[in-house]
Amino acid sequence: MNVYERLKEWRYGLYRVKGQEINRLKFPEGVLLKLEPPEGCDTSMVEMQKALYVLWYYPGRFSFEIWKDKGIEFFFFSSRKTAEGVLKSQLEAVYPQVHIQRAEKNLPEITPGEIIACSYLKLYGQELSLRCAEDFRRDPYHHIFGAIRNFQGKAMIQILFEPLRRIPKDKLTIVAQKYGITTRAPLFRCLIRIMVATGNEEAAKDGCDALSTAFTVFDTGKAQLHPVPLSLSFPLINGPYQFLKKMNERRFSLLHKGFMISVPELAALVHLPSEKIGGVQYHRVELEPPSYIEW
Repeated sequence: MNVYERLKEWRYGLYRVKGQEINRLKFPEGVLLKLEPPEGCDTSMVEMQKALYVLWYYPGRFSFEIWKDKGIEFFFFSSRKTAEGVLKSQLEAVYPQVHIQRAEKNLPEITPGEIIACSYLKLYGQELSLRCAEDFRRDPYHHIFGAIRNFQGKAMIQILFEPLRRIPKDKLTIVAQKYGITTRAPLFRCLIRIMVATGNEEAAKDGCDALSTAFTVFDTGKAQLHPVPLSLSFPLINGPYQFLKKMNERRFSLLHKGFMISVPELAALVHLPSEKIGGVQYHRVELEPPSYIEW
C-alpha cells in the first residue's frame, strides 16, 4: 500500500485488518447469547420495558447487537455470567417462542485484508428526550434494516448499556424534572457503536454512514443522535481497530462515554423486529400434537 492510500484511509477513518489482529479478538468476559426470533414475532417494544426494569437491578454491562454476516442475526451480552439465567427468562417472557443459545463466535466473520469503518452516535440536545417505544406506530428498525440489507458486506450494530447508579451532578435537574427524584431513578448509560467490513473503501465508508444516519428515526425536537465517524483519528488511541477491540470487549471507553437514557427510550432501541424482515435468521416453531391425541 502506498502513502497516498494510507493517508486516504486515515482521512476517512478506514482500516485494513490484518490476520493476526483478527486472531487477537477473543471472546469477551461474560456471556454472549444468540437469539433467533420466531416467525411472526409480535410487537414487543412496550413489553421489553419490563425486562429492562428487571435488568436495572443487576450489576454489569449489557449489549443488544445486530449483525449482518451470512444473514441478519441478533445477540444479547451480559458481562456477568451469573445474569445469564435472568436474562434468558426475561427474554423468553417477552418472546415466548424465541430460540436462545450460547453464541459460537464473538464478532461477524471479518476476513484478513478487509477494510473496516466505524462510528458511534453522540447525543445532541437534552437527554431523556429521544423517542420512546410508545411513540412509534411502526417498528423503528424498519428503517435500519433497510440500510443493512442494502450494504453488501458485514456489519455490526452494538447498543451497549449499563445501570446508572449515580446521577452526575450536571444531570440532576433533568432527572428531577422527569422523575421527581434523583436517587434510584431507573436510568441507564448507553453507547451506540457501528462497524462495517468489506473489501472496498468507498463501500465501507458509505455503508457506515448509511447505518449511522438511519438512527435519526429516534430523534425529536429536543434530542438528536449524530453519527461521529473515526476520520482523522489517532490509530493507537482511537483508530478503527482500537474501536473494534472495545466493541469486542463490550466495554465503554474514556473517549466514548455514551449518554443517559430512560427505560422507555432504551426499549425502542433494544428489541427484536416486530415484522417480517428479509435476511433475518428466524427460528421455525414446530407445533407438536398433545400427547393424549392418538393418530
